[in-house]
Amino acid sequence: MSLTHCIRTLIDLKDKNISFPENYCEERVIKGRRTKLIYATLTYKPVCCTRCGCLNTQFSIVKNGFLTSNIKWISTTHFSTYLVLKKQRFLCRECHCSFLAESTEIAKHCFISNRVKQSIAFELEDNSSRKDIAKRHFISDTTVLRVLVARGKSCLNRFDSLPAHLCFDEFKSVKRVEGKMSFIYCDAITHGLIDILPDRKLVTLRAHFLRYSLKERSKIQSIVVDMNAGYFTLAKELFPNANVIIDRFHLVQLLTVALNKTRIQLMNQLKRWKPEEMKDYRKLKRYWKLLLQDSQKVNYTDYQYHRLFRKVMSHSEIVDYLLSLNSTLKATYTCYQDLLYAMSQNNSDLLKSVLSSPHEQVSDYMSTALQTLRKHEERIRNTFQSTRSNGPLEGSINKIKVIKRTAYGYTSFLNYKYRILISFQEKEKTI
Repeated sequence: MSLTHCIRTLIDLKDKNISFPENYCEERVIKGRRTKLIYATLTYKPVCCTRCGCLNTQFSIVKNGFLTSNIKWISTTHFSTYLVLKKQRFLCRECHCSFLAESTEIAKHCFISNRVKQSIAFELEDNSSRKDIAKRHFISDTTVLRVLVARGKSCLNRFDSLPAHLCFDEFKSVKRVEGKMSFIYCDAITHGLIDILPDRKLVTLRAHFLRYSLKERSKIQSIVVDMNAGYFTLAKELFPNANVIIDRFHLVQLLTVALNKTRIQLMNQLKRWKPEEMKDYRKLKRYWKLLLQDSQKVNYTDYQYHRLFRKVMSHSEIVDYLLSLNSTLKATYTCYQDLLYAMSQNNSDLLKSVLSSPHEQVSDYMSTALQTLRKHEERIRNTFQSTRSNGPLEGSINKIKVIKRTAYGYTSFLNYKYRILISFQEKEKTI
């Protein structure tokens, strides 16, 4: 095995037109930093002139000296590494112009090797800031940004196909976008991220999805959404065969918030300067989680000492005491538990029965929640018949927040979008 072959293998160089001298490597201190210098020569017999296209016949193109360039190479020993490359200069006798030898390892007019750019693109898939990547490669942050933009553009949506099942959601991106929240959607089956929009306005969403053909939009069978009214209008207009499924989490959250606001309203009505009412105030504040818990999961067998009651009690007894403080809270709690049970059993008939029955003593917050559920009763029925949810997309949004936190925030929406698309691209499995 030749010395040149060993060097190529060591520094991962594939261009066989590059050769190395006997003393090919040395170490110097450049700008106060230990630097590895690898000397090499690039030369070959050109086929034609790159300026006029004249073929190299009968010595029409001759060698005309060298031009030395310092090419930034990927580091193998955690030291800055340069490939000191002597590029052959050629002279064309037909057009009297000179040109340099070119290599597949380095882009034209560039002093950073393709290996460094590939390494940067690979590290952009992980959760690292641009500053850290630039520091590891001994380059500037601007160079990392250029690679980010170039790599991100290759990950953009091509609007050629849509999966059969979609998930819609939103997240807070950057301050420069018009809306507070940016729109994101993914495949409900494979959980692959499809695209991100700067805002969730109906005009923006309509213009985006109209870029897909009607044939592709007609393939959509279901869309999992929250209770944003714009999504229902969008699905009705652009996806003729899609069933709208409301995410279960948002249904439960609607009821939970209503019950919690009812409890807070009761706490604010108590006169805290009175000792007895102050005690009830503290109990409502301390044991709020027991009210939100499913009644079937409330512990009624284990007895423990509770400081605010100054006696041994079970959790079910605490719930009973809190409900005895106010009839509105008790009626709201009963309605809340009935709805939770209907949702846990996926029983649309039971849910319809609960919604249609009179609820005169419930709080205004729960009345508003009941009105919202009645409005979306048909879509909730689709929810009961399906097992899909926005859980995978919520997990992706959590990862997106981590990416933003690692970078200490983003000012450009496009750069943030490129970084997200790169991080969520499907990686090929290697052995």
